[in-house]
Order: sequence, then C-alpha cells, then structure tokens
Amino acid sequence: MRITCSSILLVVVLLVSINVRADSHKQIVGATEVIQVGKENLSFKARVDTGAKTSSIHAEDIEVDLSGDPRGKSISFYLVNEKGESKKVETLVDSVVEVRTSERSERRYKVPLLMKWNDSRKTVLLTLNDRKGMKYRLLLGRNWLHGDFIVDVDKNNED
Repeated sequence: MRITCSSILLVVVLLVSINVRADSHKQIVGATEVIQVGKENLSFKARVDTGAKTSSIHAEDIEVDLSGDPRGKSISFYLVNEKGESKKVETLVDSVVEVRTSERSERRYKVPLLMKWNDSRKTVLLTLNDRKGMKYRLLLGRNWLHGDFIVDVDKNNED
C-alpha cells in the first residue's frame, strides 16, 4: 500500500472536520460574560477562568449548622453582585473544600446554583467566597464550561 502526501492530507482534513462537527453544538463565550444566577436571576459580571477547576461566587452572611458534617445540610447566604444588588439564597451544602489562593489556604462551602447565559441553563457547583474586593464577583471555572462552551479570549461581554 502506497501512502502519499495527498492521502495523509485527506485523513487530516477528515479528522479536523469530524472534530469541528462534534464541537459545533458548543457555544462561544468571551473572557467576560454577564450571567444570571439562581432562581432569583441576579446578574453578575463574570470572568471566565479556564485555570480554575470550580466556579466561585461572592456570598455574604453565610449561615449553616456547624455541628457535625455540613454536607447535605441547609445553608443560606446572600449573593451580592458588583452593583450592590443582593438576593437571599437557600440551598444544601454539597461539600466543603480546601481552596489554595495566592495568599493562603481556606475552607469553602460548595453549593449547587442555577446559572443562565443566553439560552443556556445549567446547574453547577460553586464555592462561596468573599470576592467583594475583586472586580468580578463571579468566576466561571471549567465545571461551568465543560461540555457546553468554548472560550474566545478576544470576545468580551460585560454589558
């Protein structure tokens, strides 16, 4: 069997074509997006961070039963966006995780929240964090991107 450059090129073109069709259902998001969070539809300017495994959101006044293991227990908190708008949320704790930041290591509650962007609705696990000093109070990690989105860093949608 004789392999030529044109037959190799044909195989490469076919493989790329198959891969593009497999990803064609994915939506393109920018480096920043506006996301509605929870049933309350609170809007957040969000930064997409492909280096972050898990998404994180700013939460205040977190209340949870601290006796024993918090997993599965009711938790309430206020989501507060960059405009100072806030909504009280009640859900269940999925887990408590240890998160390493540039400054230290800290424990955070991880909770499921509904995230809406354009026509997409997706419930993902987010860590609750104090992000009030940060420009983006919502960080979208790979767990939100997975399976549904491709990032175009030249595209920014904060309005």
